[in-house]
Amino acid sequence: MRILVVSSYPPRRCGIGAYARDQVARLRSEGHEVTVLSPPDGDGDMKAPFVGGRGLHAAATIGRRYDRIVVHFQPALYYRPRAPISKVTTSLCLLELVLRRRREVELLIHEADPPKLWRPDYLLLRLAFRLARTVSFHTAAEREALERDYRVKVRGNLVPHVVATVAHPSKEEARRRLGLEQRAPMYLCAGFLQPSKGFDRAVEAFSRAGANGSALYVLGSVRDATPENVRYARSLAERCRTVSGVTMVDRFVPDDEFDLWVVAADWVVLPYRRSWSSGILARAHALGTPAIVAGVGGLAEQADEHDVVVREDGELDQAFAAGPRAAAGGPAGTGSSDRRHHRHGARSRPETDWDPELEAVNGTKKGRALLIAFILVSVGLAAAAQLTLKHGMNQVTHHGEIPLDLGRPADLIRRVIGNASVWGGLAIFVLSAAVWLVVLSRASLSFAYPFASLTYVLILVFDRFVLNEPISGLRYGGVALIIAGLLLISRTHQTV
Repeated sequence: MRILVVSSYPPRRCGIGAYARDQVARLRSEGHEVTVLSPPDGDGDMKAPFVGGRGLHAAATIGRRYDRIVVHFQPALYYRPRAPISKVTTSLCLLELVLRRRREVELLIHEADPPKLWRPDYLLLRLAFRLARTVSFHTAAEREALERDYRVKVRGNLVPHVVATVAHPSKEEARRRLGLEQRAPMYLCAGFLQPSKGFDRAVEAFSRAGANGSALYVLGSVRDATPENVRYARSLAERCRTVSGVTMVDRFVPDDEFDLWVVAADWVVLPYRRSWSSGILARAHALGTPAIVAGVGGLAEQADEHDVVVREDGELDQAFAAGPRAAAGGPAGTGSSDRRHHRHGARSRPETDWDPELEAVNGTKKGRALLIAFILVSVGLAAAAQLTLKHGMNQVTHHGEIPLDLGRPADLIRRVIGNASVWGGLAIFVLSAAVWLVVLSRASLSFAYPFASLTYVLILVFDRFVLNEPISGLRYGGVALIIAGLLLISRTHQTV
């Protein structure tokens, strides 16, 4: 079978890239012919920029060569924050891929943001999810959350989040290679530094529990150097220096060294505030190191019988306090009696910190302003469509000198459809209607529809200042009343 994998790929520093690498290796070992399409910073067989949808468009173009197309979906791979046009084109390109290669496409969802369904990019993304032949998830909790949030039923499939098992040294040898003289229990927080990882929660819980000779290592670096992430990393480093037993290793480590750290630890600690499933947890399972896991998103479901799932800071404190006794009871992965496992993850809600800049419309001034902006765009396009159609029909009739003859329908149709301005006006109307659908999804008709009267206002302004046609005082009075009425309506509750 010829398979196209669309994903980030090493040497890009990305857990999804590592997952895709293992998937590709497994597929090739099964005899499949696999081609990898990656961003330029990955070592794929083909490369294309993913942001803005170009990589997805490339997959749609070359997809006819393949029997199966696997798209690894994670918002940060494809969407640029605070770039609405880019987000719309990205979702549109994903929809293009699904429509053109529907029978071959499988979307593997590593993460998806709770949507704002009034936005065009989410509407297009929702449609792509619904039409895809297969949408795969790592946990049932993730599938339930996506179907609930996007209000869509998908052709779902569960794919365990596992990575290839590799040969590794003993715990003592791993610590020796890392230059660690740690004999007491050792905890490890590892990953890119950002607030959603919650490593500060682990540091505080470790401080409250008391070191008792144990050690906590925080291993990681900032991947996306946003002001928020940089401030978080700086604050975390300062706090680590003040807590006895905590050491921060502020750098990126390659896969081989990362595996050594995981093997060297007695417990991997994932105190995430938001997550879907975790590649680091899958790596810990492959290397036989148990984990203390926050019960958010799909993590509780992904955890195995050797892991401890915690749902609040008090339980995290208890896990650190019990950890030294559990570690002393046997080697990592054997599962002592103090280890607990909760499987309540199926109903938990996966969350993500992707695209936080826009709030929901309901109850926010910003949301109301954004909704009215969409209304004004739709009305402006409708007015432009009317003017374009008028210009086209003036050309067709030579400004009324050759009127349309309804008794000769064939000639009428020929004259109208042969005019470019008429087609342009109709196209603008379609675009106006598309924006209006977004408005109607978030506002009652009695709130939104009166704004359509602004079309008259805009056309009147055009007649006066562009065509220099005289406007009577009564018309100006009518315009004033329209605007006054719209100002009153805009202050009412707009949501359905």
